[in-house]
Amino acid sequence: SEKKPETLENQTFNNEISFSVREAIRFSSFYLLVTAIALSSFSTPALHLHMIPYMTDRGISDAAAVSVVALSSVSGALGSLTFGLLAERYTARRMMVLGFALLSSSFFLLLFVNSTILALIWGIHLGIAQGGSFTLQQVIFADYYGRDSLGAIRGIVWPIQMIFNSIGPLAAALAYDTTGDYRLIFFVFAILAIASSAFLFLARSPVTTQLTRPV
Repeated sequence: SEKKPETLENQTFNNEISFSVREAIRFSSFYLLVTAIALSSFSTPALHLHMIPYMTDRGISDAAAVSVVALSSVSGALGSLTFGLLAERYTARRMMVLGFALLSSSFFLLLFVNSTILALIWGIHLGIAQGGSFTLQQVIFADYYGRDSLGAIRGIVWPIQMIFNSIGPLAAALAYDTTGDYRLIFFVFAILAIASSAFLFLARSPVTTQLTRPV
């Protein structure tokens, strides 16, 4: 039978392969991962900053809106645990694709939240999606490129995340000031989350036989 190509996702602990930064950036998967995570970093901090004003604009009380934030944090722990366990069986990439798809649906669903009950249900949904996605962001680079140069690789990715973290909330504020509503920008965030899911789907784990290591 044909031998399956060896990837980091199916390496055992004892024969793990690690790539240097110079090698990792030669893979298209690296840029797909960075793009997916950057887009999610653009939208999720903006949502956290503006979700309470959005809900109060929709007639939900301040106390209920704060309760939604608390509930999303609690359900985020459940999402982290569940996605982490499932990643052992289905790979981090596949679970992150699911996580970003769920995140996208949470932005769409938020457009229809107009009561406390719906807001609380939505908070659970958001927490599970974000908890799972955030946890796997911390491990997928190690899964793909090994651990020897993980700090250096993450050192490239982290500043990009921080830039998008800072731009997203500002974009949401400008959109609100321009339109008087958050619905348009949340719809844009939903589309970006779909794009993140698609980029993750395309970011296949490196095949070691495809890389000629530099001497």
